Amino acid sequence: MEGKAGALTLTKRIRVNGVPAEASLAADGTLRWRAGDGGERCLAVESEVLGFEAEGQRITLRAFVGASRGASCGGVSFGKRTRRDYVLELPTEEPVLQWSQRLRDCIKSLETKYQLHAQEIARSLGLLKYDGIVCVSGDGVLVEVVNGLLQREDWDTAIKVPLGIIPAGTGNGMAKSLLDSVGDLYSVSNATFAVIRGHKRTLDVATVLQGEKKFFSVLMLTWGLVADIDIESEKYRWMGSARLDFYSLLRMMNLRRYHGHVQFVPAPGYESYGEPIKQNGSDMGNTVLPEQGRVNNAEVKSCGYPGPVASFDGLEWRSIDGPFISVWINNVPWAGEDIMPAPEAKFSDGCLDAAILRDCPKSALLGLMLKMSDGSYLKSPYVIYLKVKAFRLKPGQRVGNPTKGGIVDSDGEVIAMGDRVNGGIQQEYRMSYGPPLQLTVDQGLATIFSPR
Repeated sequence: MEGKAGALTLTKRIRVNGVPAEASLAADGTLRWRAGDGGERCLAVESEVLGFEAEGQRITLRAFVGASRGASCGGVSFGKRTRRDYVLELPTEEPVLQWSQRLRDCIKSLETKYQLHAQEIARSLGLLKYDGIVCVSGDGVLVEVVNGLLQREDWDTAIKVPLGIIPAGTGNGMAKSLLDSVGDLYSVSNATFAVIRGHKRTLDVATVLQGEKKFFSVLMLTWGLVADIDIESEKYRWMGSARLDFYSLLRMMNLRRYHGHVQFVPAPGYESYGEPIKQNGSDMGNTVLPEQGRVNNAEVKSCGYPGPVASFDGLEWRSIDGPFISVWINNVPWAGEDIMPAPEAKFSDGCLDAAILRDCPKSALLGLMLKMSDGSYLKSPYVIYLKVKAFRLKPGQRVGNPTKGGIVDSDGEVIAMGDRVNGGIQQEYRMSYGPPLQLTVDQGLATIFSPR
């Protein structure tokens, strides 16, 4: 018997939840069986089966089916669903492999195999049959998906596909921010139910721009202490999440400061921060992306999303000079499960929240770091916290060591590094260290599943 696309329909006399039945699994992913009562049952594997487990002669399907229809063919579910398991017992183990492969081909899930694989998948995925994209991962995979969607020719349609995040990594700031925004406890189950409920909210996307090079960020950009801890602690990954605490202490004991310069367009209410500058006389150059889509008189490549149409004519840019201990630009409140650098950040306010640390005694810095779990570190007189509409960073070399630069880290990925030789290996990054990087915000560009 042939299914669609010419593939054979698999048929077998099996047991379904202990009841003998004649069953078939078509190439299109429809599982049908007829039990002793003569009634036909069916499951659409692609849309109703969350996953499965094969062991011995058994295949257990974890399904999410219409509450009123169950597995009866032709029924109506009226939108309500419930979790049910279906245990298929095959006569021998041999057909289990064949049935498992067919199920694997039909279930709408993809596993990433290497760095940037999620970006490649999102860039080439046929989106018409999907109601959303759910990342079971840390924040890095979510960011890869956003970048992949915005690199497509149909980016304006693709970025409207709702995104979901179920935390399964060391950095879970987006899931924590979403759950905390409605007072829900941070947990995998609550994050899962947030996706199942299907509520959505818009999400700002920041474009990190340097000449013709672009990176799209939904979480944060860091330079200095926080970036050093995040990236350099990778060598201690075997310690689990404790690596961050351990390396934080190590870095505070051997504190680094970096030369540099920042400029920003303050949000209303934050105009008193920094010193005013003249746009045309800026020593950072004109890196604004005006309506013509040009940066530094060079055409930005038009493949995919070009970045926000941003014109800051008539707006006052202000500046802060270094040296700096840390510069931390945030799009959401939480950077991790227990790190809250931006308590005033909103998901879709068209602003970024900047936390800047220029100087701080080591004794005060330790106490400041311990208060990041609830955002109260902002009360420290050493912290500058403000909302901005646009931000420019010109990173410099380490104070006292002009041959060493720092790390610019966006959403967990190194996008620029001052020391390009790592362990004797020449490293290439998305952007160059030293020339200015600019962040501009496209308000509510993306859509994300939210608890409420």
